[in-house]
Amino acid sequence: MKKLAPSLIAIIITLSLHNSPSYAIGLPKNSISNNPQCLINVPRFDRPLVNGDTNTLPVNAEANQLEALYPNIAIYKGEVLIEQGNRTVQADKVTIDTQDNNNRIVTLEGNITYQDNLVQMKGDNASMNLNNNDANMSPSQYQLVNRLGRGNADQMKLEKNRYIILKNGNYTSCPVNDNTWNIKGTTVIHDNEEQLLEVWNAIFSIGKIPVLYSPYLQLPTGDKRRSGLLMPNLGYDSIDGIDFSLPIYWNIAPNYDATFTPRVLEKRGIQLQTEFRYLNELGLGTLAFEWLQHDSKYSEDRKNHINGYNYDDNRHRWLFHWKNEELINHNWRFYADTTRVSDNQYLTNLDSKYTFQTAGYLTQFYKIAYNDKYWDIALGYRHFQPFHSELKNSLYQTEPQLDVSYYNNDLGPFKFRAFSQVSHFLTSGENRPKAWRTHIEPTLNYTLTNSWSSLTTETGFMATHYNQDNIRKDIEQYKYLDKSVNRFLPKFSIDGKVIFERDMPFIDGYTQTLEPRVKYIYIPYRNQSNISNYDSTILQSDYIGLFRDQPYSGLDRIASTNKISTGVTTRFYDDNKVEKFNLSIGQITYFTKSKTSEHNNDLDKNSDTGSITWASDNFWRISDNIIFRSGIQYDTRIDTISLANTIFEYRPSSDKLMQLSYRYANRNYIDTVDKNPFYRGYKQDITQAGIMAAWPLSQTISAVGSYYYDIKLEQTTDGFVGLHYSDCCWGMTAQYGKKLTDWDNTFRRSKYENKLSINFELQGLGNNRDTKAKMLNFGKLPYTTAFE
Repeated sequence: MKKLAPSLIAIIITLSLHNSPSYAIGLPKNSISNNPQCLINVPRFDRPLVNGDTNTLPVNAEANQLEALYPNIAIYKGEVLIEQGNRTVQADKVTIDTQDNNNRIVTLEGNITYQDNLVQMKGDNASMNLNNNDANMSPSQYQLVNRLGRGNADQMKLEKNRYIILKNGNYTSCPVNDNTWNIKGTTVIHDNEEQLLEVWNAIFSIGKIPVLYSPYLQLPTGDKRRSGLLMPNLGYDSIDGIDFSLPIYWNIAPNYDATFTPRVLEKRGIQLQTEFRYLNELGLGTLAFEWLQHDSKYSEDRKNHINGYNYDDNRHRWLFHWKNEELINHNWRFYADTTRVSDNQYLTNLDSKYTFQTAGYLTQFYKIAYNDKYWDIALGYRHFQPFHSELKNSLYQTEPQLDVSYYNNDLGPFKFRAFSQVSHFLTSGENRPKAWRTHIEPTLNYTLTNSWSSLTTETGFMATHYNQDNIRKDIEQYKYLDKSVNRFLPKFSIDGKVIFERDMPFIDGYTQTLEPRVKYIYIPYRNQSNISNYDSTILQSDYIGLFRDQPYSGLDRIASTNKISTGVTTRFYDDNKVEKFNLSIGQITYFTKSKTSEHNNDLDKNSDTGSITWASDNFWRISDNIIFRSGIQYDTRIDTISLANTIFEYRPSSDKLMQLSYRYANRNYIDTVDKNPFYRGYKQDITQAGIMAAWPLSQTISAVGSYYYDIKLEQTTDGFVGLHYSDCCWGMTAQYGKKLTDWDNTFRRSKYENKLSINFELQGLGNNRDTKAKMLNFGKLPYTTAFE
C-alpha cells in the first residue's frame, strides 16, 4: 500500500486535468468564476454586446498622428486606439491597408493590446484581417475575458472570432502571478464557443516540475457540458484500504447523459458504477447500476462469519436503482422508485448515493395514476428487500394496491369526498396470514370561515372488508383471527379555530396573535381482534398530531375515539410580517377509553379517560442569523416524557454554520411505536447530543466537523472532521471520521469503521462541486437546517 498510495495521488492530480462539468439537469454556475477575488486583474467586457456582420460596422480610430496615403492606406502613430463592434485595438503604430476590399489588412507594431468579448491578447507585432476577423500576433500573451484562463506563446492566431491557436504555447486557469500548474504544448487550440482546450504534445507541470506527458489532451474551460473524464476521487478507510474512482462522462444529448465510474477498492476489487439520466417532455428519471465481479473482502468475511452476520451466498455484488417521474399526458402519470442490492451487507460495505440502510430494508415501488377534476386514481405495487431475517418474515408488501378518490365541491356549502382502497398483502413469513382488504370511506364536509376564524364539521363512515388466508390458529397472536371480517365505523368531528391579533404593548413594531383551537372527534368502538395488523403503526403525537383523527397510520387499527383536542398557538411578527417567535401547547383528553380490540390493544392498555398526551412546539428567530427550535411530548400512559428535541443554529453567512442539537426518546414509547422486530427491546432511552460546524479559518481554508454522542450508551454515535483548501488555482478536501455502519443487537452497541477521504480539484476547468455542502453529509446523521 505504501507504494500504491503515492502513485494514485499522482494519478489523481494528473487526471484532474480532464475534469468536466457533468450534469444535464440542474447545472450550478462556476463558483470560482463568480468569486470577485479570483477575477482581480482579469479583463472585463462590460459594454453592450454588438451583434451583426462585423464588416458592416463602422471603424473608429484615435491617434496622436495620422498619415494618409490616398486612397487606400492610413498610418496611425502614437497611442493608437481603434474600435469596431465588440473589439478594441491599442498599439504604438497601426497601418490599415484597404486596397483589396476582400482582404483588408491591419498591421500593428509596439505594445499591442487586442480585446473583444472573448479574449485579450498582448504582443509586439500583429496583423489582422478586417473581413474575417482573423489575427496573428507574435510573441504574445492572452487572457480570457470575464473568466480564468491565460497563457503565452511564440505565435498566436485568432480565427473566426472563435479559435485561439497557439504555437509553442501554454495554458493555466490560475490567476495572474500564480503559476501553480500549467499545460504546455506545441499546438494549443482554445475553442471559445465550445469552451474547450485542445493540446498536442502536452506537458502538464506543477510549478516548474513536469509530471505528465500526453500526445493529446482535451480540457473543458467553462460550464458547457461535454464528454470526458470527471474529477477523480481518492479515499482511504480502515476496512477497504485505498478507494479510487475515475468518473467518465458521456454527454449524449442536451437532455440525456450518462456517467461510467470504474472504482478500485484495494481490499475488495474493481467495481463499475453506471448512471443514466434523462429529461424529456414526459418527465425525468435516473437509472443506475453498480457491479462488483468478485469482492475478496466480502468472501473472506463470509467464510469467517465476521461480526456474526448472516452473509448471503453470492459471488457477484450489485445495485440497481431506478427513479422515474413521468407525466404521460394531462391526466395520466407514472412514478417509480426502486432500489435493490445483491446482499444485505452491500450498503454497509460499499455505500451508495441512491439510498441508505438505516430503515433496515429497501423499497421497490411503482405507481400509475389518473386524475381530473373529480377523480384521483392510483394503482401501486410495493415490495421490500429486508436486510435481516426478522424483517423478512414480518414486513408486508402491497402487491397491488388500488386507491380511488372522488371529490365533489359543487354542492353549495358542502364538500363531498369518497376514498376507497383495495389492497393485497403478502409476506415472506410462512406462518403469517395474508389478506385482501377492501375499504370505502365517504365524507361530507361543511366549513364556515372568515378572516379571523374557521369552523369545520365533518361526518362520514368507514366500511372495510377483509379476506384473510393462511391463518395459524395454533399460534397465540393469530388464534382470534377470522377468514372473513366486515367492519363498519361511523365518524364525526368538529374543528374550530380563532385568531386574535394585537399590537404588542411593550415592544414597538411587533404584532402578536393568539390562536386557540379545539377539535372534537367521535368514532365508536369495534373489536378488531379478528383482524391482523398489515400496515398500521402508531403515529407520533407532536402538536400537529394532537389534531389527527386517528393515532394510527394505515387502516387495520382504527381506535375508538371520544376525545377533544385543545391547543393554543401564539406568534410574534415584526413590521415586515416576518415571524419571529411562536409557541404551541396542547393536549388530548379522552371522555371514554380508546380501544381497538380486546386482545391486542398496544396503544392504550394502561390508559383510562382524561388527559392522555401533552405536546408543545416552539420556534424562535432570535436574530436573522440565530434560530432556536424545540419540541416536547408527554405521555401519561408511561407517565414521562416520550419524545423531545431541540436545535440551536447560528448561521451568519452561507459559509458559516454552528449547530447544537439534542434528541430524546423514551424506550417504552419506542417499543410501543416501532414494530420492527430487529430493533425492539431497547434497554435504555435514546439520549443524544450533537454539534455540527462549518467555518472558514482563512480566505482559503474552511473547517467542517460534527460530533454526536449517545449519553445513555456513553459512546460516539457519529463524528468526523474535515478541512477544505481552495484558492483561485486549485483545491483539496480531506475528511476523517468514525463512520457508523451497523448496530450490534446482541451487545446493544454501534459498529463503526474509520474513514479517511481525500479529493483534489483544479479550479477553472469546468464546474467545481459544492464541496463544503457535500462535507456536511459525511456521516449517517446529515445536516438539517433549522432555518425556514
